[in-house]
Formats: sequence, structure tokens, C-alpha cells
Amino acid sequence: MKKMLFMLFTAFVMMLAGCSESTVEQTPDGEDVVTLDMAIVAGTSEMPAWQGIVDAFNGSHENIQVNLQRLPGSWDDYAQRMTTQIAAGDPPDIGRLNATIKTFEDKGYLTDLTPYFESLDTSLYTDGLFQSTDEHMYGVPIVSMTQVLFYNKDMFDEAGVAYPPMDWEDPWTWEEFAGAAEALSSGSGGNRTYGVHAKTNIESGIPTYLWSNGGSYFNDDMTEVTFDSPEAVETLTFIQDLIIKGYAPTPAETSTIPASDMFTSGRLGMMIEGPWNFPSFSEIDSFEWGVAPIPVGPSGEKPITTQFVDYWVAYEGSDHHEEAAEVIQFFIGAEALGILVDNNIGGVPILKSVAEDKKEELFSSLTDEEKDMIYESYQYSRLTEATTNFSELQVLTQRVLDLLALDELGPEEAVKQLEPIFIESIQTGE
Repeated sequence: MKKMLFMLFTAFVMMLAGCSESTVEQTPDGEDVVTLDMAIVAGTSEMPAWQGIVDAFNGSHENIQVNLQRLPGSWDDYAQRMTTQIAAGDPPDIGRLNATIKTFEDKGYLTDLTPYFESLDTSLYTDGLFQSTDEHMYGVPIVSMTQVLFYNKDMFDEAGVAYPPMDWEDPWTWEEFAGAAEALSSGSGGNRTYGVHAKTNIESGIPTYLWSNGGSYFNDDMTEVTFDSPEAVETLTFIQDLIIKGYAPTPAETSTIPASDMFTSGRLGMMIEGPWNFPSFSEIDSFEWGVAPIPVGPSGEKPITTQFVDYWVAYEGSDHHEEAAEVIQFFIGAEALGILVDNNIGGVPILKSVAEDKKEELFSSLTDEEKDMIYESYQYSRLTEATTNFSELQVLTQRVLDLLALDELGPEEAVKQLEPIFIESIQTGE
């Protein structure tokens, strides 16, 4: 009985650990074969792309194989899962991180990949993507994506609203944007159709509006907080008004039905989002949709959209850093990036040659004018203002922003409450 209980307990522990330990086997010729575990967060519609690059690597490498594991949930869920596995001494060999990479780097969870990429010619890639901390590179860029305005053309036609302009130098104003949102909104209760989704988070919701209105969280070198400003109050007022006037669904509604599902079902007219939606949106056959530049605020000089960069990382605790680096080198090569393009994943490819060669195939659901607009969006973008404790910062700021969205806190007071949270975030990271 005790033996059986011990075996059950052992199995249970292995299950909790995720069974992510890499293995070493042998080929028929007696050579070692290392099997690496790679864990990523991804939607189901993205998996053909990620599995495709893994299959391409496995098919061309006899002595290294990769086992891909998709973890459902959000980026926050993924970060918590990885933190738990690292603490347990059982991380996957390879992972994918977003802006939270700074948190993982600060905690010593990532392998320094610099020695494995010293010969890489980074000039062949999009400028500014390869970044290092004190001459150490802990993440290798996978994709670079910008947010644009997605819109339902059929809803615009039915409401008699002109499509948004396609020129980044002459985009909609906030007033025109809100006017369209109002015109697209109709109905009530579960049948209500909304004009726009107004996200209230500090990574993919607030920044695009804030920057396009002349504001920011921090100064350029992130040594001072600049959030407490008229531009920030104006930004939060605009976003709150979209929600309380009924032009945008409440957070409670989008927690039940995600905004992307509202859009694909024809219940949402516009949303400022990134190209990670292309795989699911390309399957829409009930209406025509398009993309356009984001609007500019009354205090802004031009629209500034958010650029997101995801990174391949090798986790500390793995015994196979060299093999993991070889996998990552393949993943940022032309073959793998071409597979991402073929599956509508990742925005404009980070390898300049692939971006040029694959332009006709990229974003296959879009017109040539829309493709050019997305290529141009990088000239009007900036990276997320992420701190070394970005995960904690997101949690603390969201508590305030949720109250703003519920109309339980005014914009001025929200700015006053958020300012010290931002200050603490850079003091903690020093």
C-alpha cells in the first residue's frame, strides 16, 4: 500500500512540474539526440505557425528535437506558470516572452545568449530590435508588431459613416473617431452593437491614446515619471467617456465575451489591436473588414502607435543552453520567418530580406494600400514603456484603471493615484 501511495505521489509531482525536463536519447547510429521542451502562450489559431517552425527545425536537425507545448491563458498566466516551474527547478528549455522579459531578466531567470549570437549580423534585421543589458542579451526578437485600427466595413456602410483615412500624416482626430463610434452603436442589452473597444490597461490599451495625445508614462530614459499631466487627464477622460456613453463595452462585458469575439460576430465596429488577430479575422466571411491608422489626440502632433516585440529566451535551469541557442538561431532565419508569414503571424518580418520578399504574401486578407499602411506604421511607433517589475506594475495600475472604467473614479483622481505607482516602479527597479 505504501509503495502504491509513493508511486501515486511521484506521478502527481511530475504532473505539477509539467514534465518539462529535456531528454537525451540516441539515433540508430549511436549519436545523442537532445529533445528540448519549448513552452509558449498562444491562441489555437496561432498554433499552425508555431508548430510549423518547430516541424521545420525537427525535420532538418537530427541531433536536436523540439517538443512544443502550448499553454492556454494570458501572458500573465504564462509568466506565473514559468515563475513556478523555474522556482521548482523544472523550467522548459525555450520560452517566448513579451514585455515581461525585463522582469525575468532582473530576477536572473534567463540565460545570457550573447556568446551564441556574437557572429549574427543584426544589420540584416529591423533596426533597434536587438537590445542588451550591460552588454548581455537575454532575449532574441521573434516578431515586431504594431497596433492599427481594425474596422467592420459593413457596419460603416450601414451607418453611413465614411471609412477612416489611410494616411498616417492625416488620420482621424479623436472627435471624428468618437463620432464614428457613436454612429456605429445601437440596440440594447445582449443585442447591443458597440462602436469601439476601449481597453484600459497600461500595455496595449492606454499607451496608443496617451502617446498620440502628447503624453507618456516616463521620460525617454525611464528615470523620471511624466504621467501626471494635462495630456494624461485628457486621455483617461476620452477613454472613460467612450465606455460610460455606451460606445464601448464595459470590462465586465468583455470579460464574458472577448472583444475579438465581438468583432468577429459583427457586434463591434472598431478596435485598436495588433496583427495577432489576423489568423482568426482572416476566417471572417460574414462581413468585410479593413485596417487604418490610429487617431490622433487634441494635444498630440501625430499618431504614435505601440510596437510590441516578443522574444525567444532560454531559461536558466536547463542543461542545454547551446542547443537552445541553435534552435533560436533557426527560428529567426528566413525559413522559419517565412512560415510565420504564410500563417499570418507576427506582423512585418524582422529579417529585412523576408519582409521585402514576402510583402505580396504578407497580410493576405488586406489590400495593397492597407499593407503599405501597416509597413508605414513602424515609422509612427514606439516600444512599450516596460519596467523591470512590469508584471507587478500592470496589476497595481489595473486596480485603478478598473475603477475608472466603472465610472467610480474620475480621470484627475486616477492620474493622481497612478503617478506614485509609476514612481515606485522605477525606484524598485533601480
